[in-house]
Amino acid sequence: MLRDKHVVPVLRVNNRAINQEFIEKNLGLKTLLEDGPFADFSSHQSKELVLSLMESPSARTHQVKGLKKLALLVLKVAQVEEVEALLATGASYSTLYKGKRGLAFECLSPEGDRFLIHGEESREDLVEILAPYPFASKEGFVGFSQALVEEVVLRTPDQVASQAFYQKLLGDQELVRFEQAEGDDLQTPAEEVWDLDSLRFAVRQDFDWAPLEAVLSAGYFKDKRERFIQTRDLSGIELWFEK
Repeated sequence: MLRDKHVVPVLRVNNRAINQEFIEKNLGLKTLLEDGPFADFSSHQSKELVLSLMESPSARTHQVKGLKKLALLVLKVAQVEEVEALLATGASYSTLYKGKRGLAFECLSPEGDRFLIHGEESREDLVEILAPYPFASKEGFVGFSQALVEEVVLRTPDQVASQAFYQKLLGDQELVRFEQAEGDDLQTPAEEVWDLDSLRFAVRQDFDWAPLEAVLSAGYFKDKRERFIQTRDLSGIELWFEK
């Protein structure tokens, strides 16, 4: 159903400017489009979306109480040597790893969202190493040439039900997985908290909406031109399926 197993997370944030700077400097992505409270990001040799931000005013949105729904975003790059090149530019990290192909690292955004950036065939190959490490720079490096979101890890008070919900919609998939957790805002509607707002999935241009609609609960929305369907998961995160 999904086109190339691709997902674009949309983060609802308090301050777009500081998060935008973090994504450019610490995640190696480039700003593709800015429009009011929104900003879209891609890798440097592609216009395909990787990540989006949505600034939301404090009058309508609040800081998460307890744990966020978003536990981890995993970003995979095509050229693993670029991870080290990014670190050589001064990108901050909380944990440093070494794999069979090169370096990887975890970092936290200004609003506490956790990212893992790597270029390994399998993340099982990553072993934590200690700083300091002599990072090698790369001439002409400005950011990641090719990157995508490999996995989204979500916290949920009902891991079994959440897994079943996504299995019903996506079938066998490794894009979204879950951690059992407790927190005041783990089921708060996405528009009310600074957390993961939505996940956007691309489907084929000739995709037949009927099988998806058959498994969706009442309340989903399909536009008149039948270009997208919008629904919510059990945690209040919006899901968009788009041609």
